[in-house]
Amino acid sequence: MIGKCSIMNASQLLSLFSLFTLLTGIACSCPPDEEIGQLGLSEAGRNFLPYDGTETLRFVNASGQAMTFSAPRGEEAGKNQLCVNIICTEARFNSPSSCEYYLTDNLRYIFVSDDNERLLDLAVFTGLYAWETEHFFDALQASFSSGTPSIQAGQVIEQRFDGTLIPEETSITNLMQKRESVELNGTTFNNVWSFEQDNLGFFMQPGKGVIALKENSQIWVLEQ
Repeated sequence: MIGKCSIMNASQLLSLFSLFTLLTGIACSCPPDEEIGQLGLSEAGRNFLPYDGTETLRFVNASGQAMTFSAPRGEEAGKNQLCVNIICTEARFNSPSSCEYYLTDNLRYIFVSDDNERLLDLAVFTGLYAWETEHFFDALQASFSSGTPSIQAGQVIEQRFDGTLIPEETSITNLMQKRESVELNGTTFNNVWSFEQDNLGFFMQPGKGVIALKENSQIWVLEQ
Protein backbone atom coordinates (compact mmCIF):
# COMPACT_ATOMS: atom_id res chain seq x y z
CA MET A 1 0.00 0.00 0.00
CA ILE A 2 2.80 2.32 0.90
CA GLY A 3 4.54 1.47 -2.40
CA LYS A 4 1.41 2.27 -4.40
CA CYS A 5 1.00 5.65 -2.72
CA SER A 6 4.63 6.41 -3.43
CA ILE A 7 4.16 5.63 -7.13
CA MET A 8 1.09 7.91 -7.33
CA ASN A 9 2.94 10.74 -5.62
CA ALA A 10 5.82 10.38 -8.01
CA SER A 11 3.45 10.56 -10.99
CA GLN A 12 1.79 13.63 -9.59
CA LEU A 13 5.16 15.29 -8.99
CA LEU A 14 6.23 14.51 -12.54
CA SER A 15 3.03 16.05 -13.90
CA LEU A 16 3.44 19.13 -11.75
CA PHE A 17 7.05 19.48 -12.83
CA SER A 18 6.07 19.24 -16.52
CA LEU A 19 3.35 21.85 -16.02
CA PHE A 20 5.79 24.15 -14.20
CA THR A 21 8.34 23.79 -17.01
CA LEU A 22 5.69 24.60 -19.62
CA LEU A 23 4.45 27.64 -17.72
CA THR A 24 7.99 28.83 -17.05
CA GLY A 25 8.80 28.54 -20.76
CA ILE A 26 5.71 30.56 -21.64
CA ALA A 27 6.44 33.16 -18.97
CA CYS A 28 10.05 33.59 -20.14
CA SER A 29 9.24 33.91 -23.82
CA CYS A 30 9.62 37.51 -25.01
CA PRO A 31 7.11 39.08 -27.39
CA PRO A 32 8.28 40.21 -30.86
CA ASP A 33 10.03 43.54 -31.28
CA GLU A 34 7.52 46.39 -31.45
CA GLU A 35 7.69 49.21 -33.98
CA ILE A 36 6.72 52.50 -32.32
CA GLY A 37 7.54 54.90 -35.15
CA GLN A 38 9.33 55.62 -38.39
CA LEU A 39 12.08 58.16 -38.97
CA GLY A 40 13.52 59.35 -42.27
CA LEU A 41 16.89 61.01 -42.68
CA SER A 42 17.10 64.74 -42.03
CA GLU A 43 17.65 67.08 -44.97
CA ALA A 44 21.29 67.47 -43.95
CA GLY A 45 21.66 63.69 -43.80
CA ARG A 46 20.01 63.10 -47.18
CA ASN A 47 22.09 65.78 -48.89
CA PHE A 48 25.49 65.14 -47.35
CA LEU A 49 26.40 62.69 -50.11
CA PRO A 50 25.49 64.06 -53.57
CA TYR A 51 25.42 60.70 -55.32
CA ASP A 52 22.68 58.74 -57.06
CA GLY A 53 24.87 55.69 -57.72
CA THR A 54 25.30 56.24 -61.47
CA GLU A 55 28.24 58.64 -61.38
CA THR A 56 31.93 58.00 -61.97
CA LEU A 57 34.46 59.50 -59.54
CA ARG A 58 37.81 60.38 -61.10
CA PHE A 59 40.72 61.33 -58.86
CA VAL A 60 43.99 62.78 -60.16
CA ASN A 61 47.37 63.02 -58.40
CA ALA A 62 50.00 65.74 -58.72
CA SER A 63 51.62 63.88 -61.64
CA GLY A 64 48.40 63.77 -63.63
CA GLN A 65 47.78 60.06 -63.10
CA ALA A 66 44.13 59.14 -62.55
CA MET A 67 42.11 56.48 -60.80
CA THR A 68 38.41 56.05 -61.42
CA PHE A 69 35.65 54.65 -59.21
CA SER A 70 32.09 53.53 -59.96
CA ALA A 71 29.30 51.96 -57.90
CA PRO A 72 28.28 48.61 -59.45
CA ARG A 73 25.27 48.26 -57.14
CA GLY A 74 24.22 51.90 -57.46
CA GLU A 75 22.45 53.63 -54.62
CA GLU A 76 21.41 51.26 -51.85
CA ALA A 77 18.50 52.68 -49.84
CA GLY A 78 17.68 50.54 -46.81
CA LYS A 79 15.89 50.38 -43.49
CA ASN A 80 17.33 49.93 -39.99
CA GLN A 81 15.55 48.70 -36.88
CA LEU A 82 16.82 51.18 -34.29
CA CYS A 83 16.02 49.93 -30.78
CA VAL A 84 15.32 52.66 -28.23
CA ASN A 85 14.12 50.61 -25.27
CA ILE A 86 14.51 46.97 -24.17
CA ILE A 87 11.07 45.70 -23.18
CA CYS A 88 11.89 42.08 -22.35
CA THR A 89 14.93 39.99 -21.51
CA GLU A 90 14.40 36.24 -21.23
CA ALA A 91 15.65 34.52 -18.10
CA ARG A 92 16.95 31.54 -20.02
CA PHE A 93 20.65 31.55 -20.90
CA ASN A 94 21.52 33.11 -24.24
CA SER A 95 17.86 33.75 -25.14
CA PRO A 96 16.83 36.70 -27.30
CA SER A 97 15.40 39.92 -25.87
CA SER A 98 12.92 42.25 -27.54
CA CYS A 99 12.71 46.00 -27.88
CA GLU A 100 10.68 48.97 -28.97
CA TYR A 101 12.17 50.39 -32.14
CA TYR A 102 11.98 53.06 -34.81
CA LEU A 103 12.24 52.06 -38.45
CA THR A 104 14.88 54.39 -39.90
CA ASP A 105 16.26 55.09 -43.37
CA ASN A 106 19.84 54.72 -44.54
CA LEU A 107 21.74 55.33 -47.78
CA ARG A 108 24.85 53.48 -48.91
CA TYR A 109 27.22 53.68 -51.88
CA ILE A 110 30.08 51.28 -52.54
CA PHE A 111 32.51 52.64 -55.11
CA VAL A 112 35.08 50.28 -56.63
CA SER A 113 38.12 51.37 -58.63
CA ASP A 114 38.47 50.28 -62.24
CA ASP A 115 41.42 48.03 -61.34
CA ASN A 116 39.41 46.47 -58.46
CA GLU A 117 42.25 47.31 -56.08
CA ARG A 118 40.52 50.08 -54.11
CA LEU A 119 37.12 50.47 -52.48
CA LEU A 120 35.14 53.37 -51.02
CA ASP A 121 32.20 52.44 -48.77
CA LEU A 122 30.00 55.40 -47.80
CA ALA A 123 26.84 55.35 -45.69
CA VAL A 124 24.47 57.80 -43.99
CA PHE A 125 22.28 56.53 -41.15
CA THR A 126 20.38 57.51 -38.01
CA GLY A 127 21.78 56.65 -34.58
CA LEU A 128 20.55 56.83 -30.98
CA TYR A 129 22.46 58.96 -28.48
CA ALA A 130 20.97 57.53 -25.27
CA TRP A 131 18.78 54.53 -24.36
CA GLU A 132 15.14 55.09 -23.42
CA THR A 133 15.09 58.46 -25.20
CA GLU A 134 14.27 59.82 -28.63
CA HIS A 135 17.64 61.55 -28.88
CA PHE A 136 18.49 60.77 -32.50
CA PHE A 137 21.31 61.97 -34.71
CA ASP A 138 22.21 61.46 -38.36
CA ALA A 139 25.75 60.31 -39.06
CA LEU A 140 28.21 59.50 -41.81
CA GLN A 141 30.36 56.39 -41.94
CA ALA A 142 33.13 56.08 -44.53
CA SER A 143 35.81 53.51 -45.24
CA PHE A 144 38.62 53.38 -47.78
CA SER A 145 40.68 50.32 -48.62
CA SER A 146 43.60 49.85 -50.96
CA GLY A 147 44.51 46.20 -51.26
CA THR A 148 44.61 44.75 -47.75
CA PRO A 149 45.01 47.97 -45.68
CA SER A 150 41.78 49.79 -44.85
CA ILE A 151 40.57 52.63 -42.66
CA GLN A 152 37.13 53.55 -41.34
CA ALA A 153 35.74 56.62 -39.60
CA GLY A 154 32.53 58.57 -39.09
CA GLN A 155 31.09 61.82 -37.84
CA VAL A 156 27.78 63.28 -36.68
CA ILE A 157 26.03 65.13 -39.51
CA GLU A 158 23.10 66.55 -37.55
CA GLN A 159 21.79 66.41 -34.01
CA ARG A 160 18.03 65.84 -33.93
CA PHE A 161 17.16 66.72 -30.35
CA ASP A 162 17.52 69.65 -27.96
CA GLY A 163 20.41 69.55 -25.56
CA THR A 164 24.05 68.60 -25.84
CA LEU A 165 25.56 65.90 -28.04
CA ILE A 166 29.20 64.93 -27.59
CA PRO A 167 30.39 62.99 -30.68
CA GLU A 168 32.93 61.06 -28.60
CA GLU A 169 30.03 59.61 -26.57
CA THR A 170 28.20 58.19 -29.58
CA SER A 171 28.59 54.72 -31.07
CA ILE A 172 30.97 56.11 -33.71
CA THR A 173 34.41 54.63 -33.14
CA ASN A 174 36.90 56.69 -35.18
CA LEU A 175 35.81 60.30 -35.54
CA MET A 176 36.60 62.28 -38.66
CA GLN A 177 38.33 65.60 -38.06
CA LYS A 178 36.45 68.77 -39.04
CA ARG A 179 38.84 71.30 -40.56
CA GLU A 180 38.15 74.88 -41.62
CA SER A 181 40.39 74.54 -44.63
CA VAL A 182 43.01 72.23 -46.10
CA GLU A 183 45.31 72.49 -49.10
CA LEU A 184 45.38 69.47 -51.40
CA ASN A 185 47.73 69.46 -54.39
CA GLY A 186 47.83 73.25 -54.46
CA THR A 187 44.06 73.80 -54.11
CA THR A 188 42.47 75.06 -50.89
CA PHE A 189 39.22 73.41 -49.77
CA ASN A 190 37.01 74.77 -46.97
CA ASN A 191 34.89 72.90 -44.42
CA VAL A 192 36.66 69.58 -44.86
CA TRP A 193 35.99 66.39 -42.92
CA SER A 194 39.01 64.12 -42.99
CA PHE A 195 40.53 61.00 -41.53
CA GLU A 196 44.10 59.76 -41.96
CA GLN A 197 45.65 56.61 -40.55
CA ASP A 198 48.89 54.92 -41.48
CA ASN A 199 49.34 55.37 -45.24
CA LEU A 200 45.69 55.98 -46.13
CA GLY A 201 43.29 58.89 -45.82
CA PHE A 202 40.12 60.45 -47.22
CA PHE A 203 38.80 64.00 -47.35
CA MET A 204 35.12 64.95 -47.65
CA GLN A 205 32.87 68.00 -47.83
CA PRO A 206 29.18 68.24 -46.90
CA GLY A 207 27.15 68.14 -50.10
CA LYS A 208 30.14 67.13 -52.22
CA GLY A 209 31.11 63.76 -50.79
CA VAL A 210 34.68 62.53 -51.23
CA ILE A 211 36.93 65.27 -52.60
CA ALA A 212 40.32 63.58 -52.19
CA LEU A 213 42.08 60.36 -51.23
CA LYS A 214 45.49 59.75 -49.72
CA GLU A 215 47.51 56.67 -50.53
CA ASN A 216 51.07 56.43 -49.25
CA SER A 217 52.55 59.90 -49.83
CA GLN A 218 50.29 60.78 -52.76
CA ILE A 219 47.13 62.87 -52.72
CA TRP A 220 44.48 62.17 -55.35
CA VAL A 221 42.00 65.03 -55.81
CA LEU A 222 38.52 64.66 -57.29
CA GLU A 223 38.33 66.03 -60.79
CA GLN A 224 35.59 68.67 -60.73
